[in-house]
Amino acid sequence: MSGPDADAAALSEQLRACQEAARRRLREHVGAIGRAVRAPLADVLRDHALVHLPPAAAARLRLVHPSWARALASPLFAVSHAAAPRRASGLFVAAPDPGLLFLPLDAADTVPSPPLAFLPASSAPAVLSSSHGVACCFSPADDAYFVCNPATGSWVGVPCPPCRITWPRPAIVVLFDASVYNFGGDFMLACAFESAPGSGIYCFAVFTSVTGAWWVADAVAPAEGLIPASGVAASGVAWWRTSIGTAIGYSPVTGRVELAVCPGDSAHWEIGSAAGKLHCAVLADGDVVVFRLDGHGGWEVAATVPVAEILQRPWQAEPAHELADSSSSPSDDGENRAEQDRTGAITAAARRFWMPRDDVRLLPFQGAEVEVVVLAGRRVVAFEPATRRRRETLLPEQPGGTDWGAAAYAAHTNTLALVARVVLMEPPDDQEEVAS
Repeated sequence: MSGPDADAAALSEQLRACQEAARRRLREHVGAIGRAVRAPLADVLRDHALVHLPPAAAARLRLVHPSWARALASPLFAVSHAAAPRRASGLFVAAPDPGLLFLPLDAADTVPSPPLAFLPASSAPAVLSSSHGVACCFSPADDAYFVCNPATGSWVGVPCPPCRITWPRPAIVVLFDASVYNFGGDFMLACAFESAPGSGIYCFAVFTSVTGAWWVADAVAPAEGLIPASGVAASGVAWWRTSIGTAIGYSPVTGRVELAVCPGDSAHWEIGSAAGKLHCAVLADGDVVVFRLDGHGGWEVAATVPVAEILQRPWQAEPAHELADSSSSPSDDGENRAEQDRTGAITAAARRFWMPRDDVRLLPFQGAEVEVVVLAGRRVVAFEPATRRRRETLLPEQPGGTDWGAAAYAAHTNTLALVARVVLMEPPDDQEEVAS
């Protein structure tokens, strides 16, 4: 056979081979579906649900079955748990007594030791920052630094940065890669410090668990009024906000410095991370507006929510600020009531009432989705604009009238993330201690 007949036969053979391969793949998919359908429910929960539970809840399920205990003890499960998207668990708060407390936003998602008593510190440490369940802590009494997982109690000591810190709270951000390839729990620390006291020019020191040593980067940035307690990690970049309405970011991987300007009132704003990107929340005319960094140094609106909705407070009448004419006739009042029925209570109330300006403070936030966190008195409320779900907790009463609005807060998400062991190394020869 030759010529066109041979070509047709070859083409037919290729077509039959492709059809047979397609049938084989279909049979494999059907078989996999069948095995998944016939799989015991316990195995399905173990393989697909446990990774989304808080660490405390997952630990209680070790006794369900030996296979569950083995799965929960696996390092691969710890890596998957750290990489799973989840909401923030709560906030670490610097309190007068006992010095540090953990404020859970969900009662079931707390830490075994809120003051982190497992750390070898002579006094309660300060939580400088947190990323994917890994926190960087500082003990002022011991001048000691630790990186730990508050949910599991694992920790490692790290040396002091080469710059001498003169303020009570160092500006250090922990950067943790929560991808499934970080099997060892490796992390980085980025420390911002002034090149000279009062200069407003900041340098950056970097520590990695792989090298076991600090080094001072070449990058510098103008960051007058940098707020050490505002540090947050987003997309591998350490960010801090300043008192002059800017946010400074430094990437230890690329060595680049980024600058973003507050898109609103810089007296009432806070930065945080959501879905791995830097966000900021700004108070504006009774609303909280959340902006997302667009990758070009600018901001785009991600969400807007009224403070009244976050705090679930009723609209209150205020005759002195009524927008309607006070001399309106009874017929006008009837029309207003009809309009309220048509457009809803909030719209009508907005025309005739005002919401008093609440003495609220925006707090740091982190998680897979945008979640606004505000402080009002002793109330801490977390509100998710996309789902309109809210979580609320209450700060404890403290003797002497503690001003919770002046306390330092650090957002934290509980995970089973591993913390790499650090083999301390000598700093490079060209690195000398920097006095600041």
